[in-house]
Amino acid sequence: MKIKQTGLGRTPLNTFDLLGADEVGLSKAFSYILGREPKALYRFLHHIGISTKNTFSNFKAISIEIEQRRVEGRTDIEIRQKGKFHVIIESKVQNNKVQSQRTQYLKCFHAEPQKILCFITQRNDFKKQIDDTIEILNMGWIDIANLFDNKQFQNNLIIKDFFSFAMKGFKMREQKEILIQDLSKTKEIERFRKFCVYRRDVTFGSPLYFAPYFTRNAKQTKGEGISYLSKILGILTLLPKEIESDDLKIFTDTTDKDDLVKKWTKGVKEDSSEKDKKFTYFFLGEPVELNTPLLKDGTNSKKWIAGRIPKNRCVTFSEFTRRLIEKKLTNCST
Repeated sequence: MKIKQTGLGRTPLNTFDLLGADEVGLSKAFSYILGREPKALYRFLHHIGISTKNTFSNFKAISIEIEQRRVEGRTDIEIRQKGKFHVIIESKVQNNKVQSQRTQYLKCFHAEPQKILCFITQRNDFKKQIDDTIEILNMGWIDIANLFDNKQFQNNLIIKDFFSFAMKGFKMREQKEILIQDLSKTKEIERFRKFCVYRRDVTFGSPLYFAPYFTRNAKQTKGEGISYLSKILGILTLLPKEIESDDLKIFTDTTDKDDLVKKWTKGVKEDSSEKDKKFTYFFLGEPVELNTPLLKDGTNSKKWIAGRIPKNRCVTFSEFTRRLIEKKLTNCST
């Protein structure tokens, strides 16, 4: 690692950069800000569902440990307040996916009332896991970055250094924005329109929005193209028979939460006959209808879609809105 190049007045690195761009370094940096900054710790704890109060006495009573070696293996981060909660965090970066750790550390928890096993990955891994006494959460590092990307922390130099370290070294902002996929089968069109659910084969990743491309064979009223844009509120990979309403309630805080959860549940139970096959389900907000459909581009632009749309094809908001504006201007001129 070059600390300072010739011609620079000082090193461009901050303290966290010295930890190195791997999951060990990222875990150490994250655990450090949790142990140093009470606001950061409680921001994270509240985000994962621990409602302990932000008091000095509570902060003193909380322990944060890294690289704990156990018979079951080495945990990345452990946060514990005796008599209240025990959190074990496993972190992954790049394309590493959580495998054996899903069950490996279940015996490592102390007998606290609230036990959480939290996986933080660079590519959000929404594979569902159930345990009777341990809550298992899946997050992306992008979610962690977003926790501290607000006014509350904008003047905190340590948080700013961590944010810079994560953004620069691990490219946390490389999140897919709008997922576009062909939709032609009657059952899948109905699932989208009636139940606000998009189903596909098992996949990983966490785009922010979904825009179905109705093919010519779909024979929709508005014709071929993208006619709707829906916010992705949650993603689960599971067997259809595993779906439970409680799994879906965390994805929405709207006033019509129960109605939306009921729709989502029905959208998954449509596949109940396929008992032993897992799918990835995208749970969507109510779609926004576009005035005129957006079509594929015959120029084969890498920024857009052309021909048969590949799996996991995502485009940026800027490109999507640019196309919308061009379409509107074209319609106005005619």
